[in-house]
Amino acid sequence: MTDAQKLDFLISPEKYFPTEVSRGKLLGNVQFIESTVKYGDLLAESQYWERKKIETIQVERLRKLTGRIALSSEFWSKTFIEHGFPVETAALTDLCKLPVLDRTTIHKLGDALYVNPLLADGDTYQRTSSGTTGIPLKLIYNEREMIIGFIALIFRHPVFEKINLAELLKRKPFVNLGMPGFWHICKDDFFERTFQSISVLDLEKPEVRREIYKSIERAKPAILVGYASLIARLAYWVSKDNISLPLIAIRITSEPITLEEQGLIFKHLNAPIVNMLSGNGTGFVGFECSGNLGKFHLNSESMILETVDEHGSILKNGEEGELVISAFMFTLTPIIRYAHNDMGKIISEQCVCGRTLPLFEFHGRRGYEIVLPDGKKLRMMHLYGVLWQNGLGKKSKQIQIIQNSKNSLQIIIVPRKPFSEYEEGGIYKSLAALFKENNMNFEIKYADSISPGKGRKPCLFIPLSEYQQ
Repeated sequence: MTDAQKLDFLISPEKYFPTEVSRGKLLGNVQFIESTVKYGDLLAESQYWERKKIETIQVERLRKLTGRIALSSEFWSKTFIEHGFPVETAALTDLCKLPVLDRTTIHKLGDALYVNPLLADGDTYQRTSSGTTGIPLKLIYNEREMIIGFIALIFRHPVFEKINLAELLKRKPFVNLGMPGFWHICKDDFFERTFQSISVLDLEKPEVRREIYKSIERAKPAILVGYASLIARLAYWVSKDNISLPLIAIRITSEPITLEEQGLIFKHLNAPIVNMLSGNGTGFVGFECSGNLGKFHLNSESMILETVDEHGSILKNGEEGELVISAFMFTLTPIIRYAHNDMGKIISEQCVCGRTLPLFEFHGRRGYEIVLPDGKKLRMMHLYGVLWQNGLGKKSKQIQIIQNSKNSLQIIIVPRKPFSEYEEGGIYKSLAALFKENNMNFEIKYADSISPGKGRKPCLFIPLSEYQQ
């Protein structure tokens, strides 16, 4: 490809993929695989390009996205006009003219946020985000856009540089502990097995571990995906069971991972860890640098990253604030200056690895753990998983979990419709099973709304430390 063709591919990747691309028909699809491999090869090259070249891609994609949605959405057209955003001639610095949108604001906008599809868009689908910020978000996707904008980036991490991507996409390599964020794209094509509702306690059972081991053997060499705490616990049991698993890599999702957990996982599972930041609606934001742990590279060809303070004002590089994303890939649910609900900072210097992609840190929600009466801690994600299994994602507009003492949890629910006694009883029963070895009290309350927390901190969980303050 010429330099001009490479730029055009990264500005308009949809032009280089087959017209008919849909979920459930990707496994072994020769045309799709060839296009994805070309895209992956180009991303491997562009991560070393000079910043000005990447900024050219960003400007063109920003103009293309905002131009499209201005024509198809009254809300977005008015927003651009009211804030003086010049769609046709927009520069990256013009983004700051637009307001920062958080989930509460998006929830209030309702259907006005979404853009009507064009006849040429093909199949669309709708899903609801996991709601781990406390407010589930409705997302509408152009199916082809989602596939093109997402799958190649899954394999951009340095761990996958030496794999044969074409061969990998001919089989089902993923085994999942929990339900990863990309399940709605890849589950019918590339998932060998998903242990959706598994918990740390389930891993104590030999029969459960045997099923996991069998699934990894069937997918070999496999990519194991899951929460850091689950995979760390599995690593412990692998050492006790004295087995070796055929793994390419381990992909951590949904939770920050400690250095201790990384060491345990690598020691007993003998596979590199893929640590990436992704978000519902934004796709893959960035990947942790293998040579600069704790630092992430931004997928700049697909998005722009800012950090803002609690008032929405842009912060300088090096100052910690909330990560704000503008993503170029998705037109039906536009993600423009979206407050990502994660804290972090942008780093000015170039990475020691030689990649020119911008560096950032993300601090997530570290410390968001439930403190048990005996002093041990349980990751809040496990409690949230129990609530999700009881249908709170679909049955509630918003939830909040408060630990107001070491033996007490309060769950506030803004319901879409009243919960029955049977449904409420199911929640209490599941909570009792999760905390069966601890003397915990639970209280479920219903409310019309939930007030925001301090600044822009996620409102799903108020930990004991913050509540005591």
